[in-house]
Amino acid sequence: MQSLDHILYFADGDFSPTRALQRAVALAQKHQAQLTLMDITVESNLSADLIKRFGLADDVQQCEQRLAALTHLAETCVSGQQPMFRVSIGTPFIEVIRTVQHNGHDLLLKPVRNRPDAQSIFTSTDMHLLRKCPCPVWMEQEPTKGEAVAGATVEAQQMPVLGKRVLAAVDAALPGGESINRRILDAATAAAIERGGALDIVHVWQTPFEPVLSGTAPQPAQDTNMTEALAAIEQHHASALETLGAEYSARANDVCTHLLRGEPAKKVLECARTLASDLLVLATLSRPREPGLFIGTTAEDLLYGAQTSVLALKPSGFVSPVQ
Repeated sequence: MQSLDHILYFADGDFSPTRALQRAVALAQKHQAQLTLMDITVESNLSADLIKRFGLADDVQQCEQRLAALTHLAETCVSGQQPMFRVSIGTPFIEVIRTVQHNGHDLLLKPVRNRPDAQSIFTSTDMHLLRKCPCPVWMEQEPTKGEAVAGATVEAQQMPVLGKRVLAAVDAALPGGESINRRILDAATAAAIERGGALDIVHVWQTPFEPVLSGTAPQPAQDTNMTEALAAIEQHHASALETLGAEYSARANDVCTHLLRGEPAKKVLECARTLASDLLVLATLSRPREPGLFIGTTAEDLLYGAQTSVLALKPSGFVSPVQ
């Protein structure tokens, strides 16, 4: 990952010593970066009379309570350079993105927890941030209660799990994709080294006529031209992945490349499950697109299906719709 100067941690109402916070603190110390702890008070639509009558905390009082909670969290979990604090009133993802834009944060970290009754671990706020935040977004999956207490000290429970696998999803053969692929692999390599774990690089290839081949139409496997064409296409993708992986194999101790064929999001998620990856690094877009399109179809499917921590990057030149 590139040098970090300003790291933003969004608590989202969770004032416990999360893995995401420990990650933010560790990165801030490593890069000697300024860390900011942030939380949001959602603007209340209750009348002042109703708030007063029932002794409820108004928006300002809630902000004061959140600031006190963040301050206490910093006192117990942050050593070295003291963090800055920010508490705002408004829509959470909008306030976070505006803070990133105004202060020039180059990384946003936020805790996420499993949601047994939901298909995705990411909430609506998470998805807005993943789609629209201009800086890299690291969503750190927190352990379940069972994981947190099983045979571990309190200190160990607070620290990120080490020694697992980082999965970098790239499109190695994408024309003009060199820049975003390098950003993905730079970030994934740094994360793997920091964790003392392995780096897996996955590239999924799919022919333009893949739906026809996988449907009910007669298979042209006996067609020599088709067989040769498929072999040539696969070799093109294999060569691109090999070239990309060779450079990064020299940077980390345990690097593996995986060339898969099929529907990209499905195959990447299957690969993540098979390898027990604990961090998925991807780009939400391969290049800046026209206004109104903030995330690619494959990335959208990956994020909805992911059951692990995610580090999502944007291409250079991405402009957030939040202003």
